Amino acid sequence: MAASFRLMAEQNVIATEERNRRHEERAKQIQEEMDDRNMQKNTSDYTPMSKTYFDRKKREIIARLELFRSDYTPTMVDDDDDDDDDYSL
Repeated sequence: MAASFRLMAEQNVIATEERNRRHEERAKQIQEEMDDRNMQKNTSDYTPMSKTYFDRKKREIIARLELFRSDYTPTMVDDDDDDDDDYSL
């Protein structure tokens, strides 16, 4: 009987994790769709305040995309290299 309850609990955990994963994927998809719509907006006929808002949104989207597309690869600095940078007088 106890084994049955453990199995049910494990299945509930797995189901919850899967539901959360699907929810996160859907939220990401919705965000990407909103970003696409905002990037396609022609703000030339908007009021200055609306134009400023959507232009700022476009810059935020571009910055976020550049962050994820960055080719930056962090490197570890070797402690032995510190000897070369002796700034003492």
